[in-house]
Amino acid sequence: MTRYGYGYVTEKGFIAFSHDISEGLWAEIATESYDNEQHTLGKDPLDIPRPVAWKLRAVWSIATLRDALGASPEVLAGLDASWDSTQRKLYHTFGSASEEEDPEIRAAATRLKGALLSGNGTAQTTLSYDEKVDFGRHQVELMTRGALAEDTKKARVSAVRDRIRETTEALAQGIGRGPGDQRSMARAKRIRTALAACASDFNGLHSELAWLIDRTPTGPVRTRLERMLAPFQALLERYPAPAGAPATAADEPAATPAAPSPPA
Repeated sequence: MTRYGYGYVTEKGFIAFSHDISEGLWAEIATESYDNEQHTLGKDPLDIPRPVAWKLRAVWSIATLRDALGASPEVLAGLDASWDSTQRKLYHTFGSASEEEDPEIRAAATRLKGALLSGNGTAQTTLSYDEKVDFGRHQVELMTRGALAEDTKKARVSAVRDRIRETTEALAQGIGRGPGDQRSMARAKRIRTALAACASDFNGLHSELAWLIDRTPTGPVRTRLERMLAPFQALLERYPAPAGAPATAADEPAATPAAPSPPA
């Protein structure tokens, strides 16, 4: 596959390209019927129109990079504090429920407290980020399904459960932990990996469009293909190879990028 130089594009350049891929001719390509969080193409990818597959490849690649960026240390500290606060709220909510006159509410709170809390009731706030994600998801699962789901309603902690889900998933996103990931990869490494994937995907897209253009006679179809390739070429022009660098870049960035700014 020809390498056009996308290895020199920064994370900001790829993420900003989300605007380009939703403008002009690319805006006319509807992907809603095929787009999904799992980034899968369904049972028969050959049924998907080629332009749709092109757009999905770019959009999904950028989405993976955006997730990999996660949050800055300052933002991550705020997400962690919010998670801890919600856990303390759950602990105190059980304390209040244990003083209710209704014995069923007291019993439900007792069962939930034993199953959902750790140590003195807030020991989970000392866990690592990854462990907190696992702990929070475990809590939500127990409070949503099975015998404890009914206890959750009786003890009137459904709202707290929803807040646990929100803070847990926010923390997971903040550390760049995607669905199915057991632990979050080091931030610099996951950004580097995602950047390399973007460079590879964009090189592939550019190569296919260029191949089609070279083999299409002059006319409306060729013009349309050239207009579709134009934003990719503009991206390369915005991020040229440094002086003295090879004419083409490897799919993987040559050096570990500087710490990026937190996503908006």
